[in-house]
Amino acid sequence: MTQPPIRAAPLLARLLSPPGPARDCLLGDRDDGVYALAGRYCVTYLILAPGRVAAVDCGSADDLPLIHEALAWLGRTPDQLRFVLPTHLHFDHVMGVDALARTFDVPVALGPTALDHAKTGRPLRFPERLRALRALPTWPMQGMPVFSRADWRGGLDFGFPWSKNRFRARIQPLPGHGAPLPGFDDWTVLETPGHADDALCLHHRRKGWLISGDTLRNFLGGEWNPLVCDPPAYAKTRTLLEGLNVHRVLPGHGPTFATPGGTRALQTRPWWQP
Repeated sequence: MTQPPIRAAPLLARLLSPPGPARDCLLGDRDDGVYALAGRYCVTYLILAPGRVAAVDCGSADDLPLIHEALAWLGRTPDQLRFVLPTHLHFDHVMGVDALARTFDVPVALGPTALDHAKTGRPLRFPERLRALRALPTWPMQGMPVFSRADWRGGLDFGFPWSKNRFRARIQPLPGHGAPLPGFDDWTVLETPGHADDALCLHHRRKGWLISGDTLRNFLGGEWNPLVCDPPAYAKTRTLLEGLNVHRVLPGHGPTFATPGGTRALQTRPWWQP
């Protein structure tokens, strides 16, 4: 991994999260790699290929300048961005997606479940209230980020139980489960419901990388996410991921982490832990 210019990390996250806060880093190289960008609420991943880039997740409109800076550091121009892909439509992963897509004049790429929701308004489920309370201790582990002015102005229309997620940017459908990511054929699109009905992961089979969104996380050293809306679906997702060649997880929260034994070795947290 290559370390880009360092930005200050939140003090609370450094103190309270054992692996520390998410950190900007480059995995692989600038022509065939992934840049992890620690955003306001989640990690944005820039998938790199010769002459093109795909962005995965953008939690805040305030992350756009950071993405511009990252592209410049990578020697990339804005016109190389092909699309923005949210791993799931939760606010901390999607509030900046529409602004990023419109700024770069690229589509928002949605998986089948998210696309159906965006077109029909059919609701997406969220974790029930008691289960959702487990998310509260993870807020200080992320540095207790608060909504920015830009997110208050427009982003609250995205990613909440009441949100319609009406993208003003154009929408591009993603291929179904197991298909290559368009323009990035080394990456496979996986439908991985459980944490969210529309959750997606991206898998690089040859390198063993997994961009997991919130299906996996790294607040406590790399673990299965206890915050789910559909436990049976999550159990099936877990079986799917345990059968894959995964050597490094690129989670939606926390730093990337190695999995030399695959995802079977990941922690399952007790009910009383976040």
